[in-house]
Formats: sequence, C-alpha cells, structure tokens
Amino acid sequence: MMETIPILVSLPDKDEEVKGIFSLDAEVILRDIPTELLRDNLNKLCQGVATLLNDIKKVGGFRLKEVTIQVEVNAEGGVELIGTAKVGGKGAITLTFAE
Repeated sequence: MMETIPILVSLPDKDEEVKGIFSLDAEVILRDIPTELLRDNLNKLCQGVATLLNDIKKVGGFRLKEVTIQVEVNAEGGVELIGTAKVGGKGAITLTFAE
C-alpha cells in the first residue's frame, strides 16, 4: 500500500488549471497525496532553488546567510513557489536554506 499524507487543496474550476490551497473562490477538499510524489516534487524544487542560488553569495557588502521561500502543494501533489505576498503565509510550507 502506498503511503499518503492528507493535504487541504483547492480544486480548479472547469476552465482553470490545477490550483493549490490559496484559490479564493475554489472548493477546498482534503486529498491524500502520495508521500513519494510529494518527496520527488519537493526534491526537484529544492534542486532548482539550489541551482538558482548557487552563485549568489554576496549582496552588496553583505554575505547572504539564509534564504526562505514558501511553497504550496496543488491538487495533484505538485509543489509550487508562492510568488505573491497576497497569498503567502496561510498554510504554506516554508523552506529555509542556510549556509
């Protein structure tokens, strides 16, 4: 039996693509997401963030010590960066990368 983890997600409207938990007018349901799928998607996202930040060591006269990003899980178990302050915070997964 495949292990799953229950996650609240919002279902897309018929004309929209899959959305995560922050859709304002969408129906929110509890969905069992396979842990292996979630792990793989988080790993891909973290590898992408590591590549993105690889050369960013200094900002002006300051050394970059820590980066914090927030992600959400969509209805299919995909992991997406939260790119707007309007949706950030509520129910997000926070990933902190430290040197």
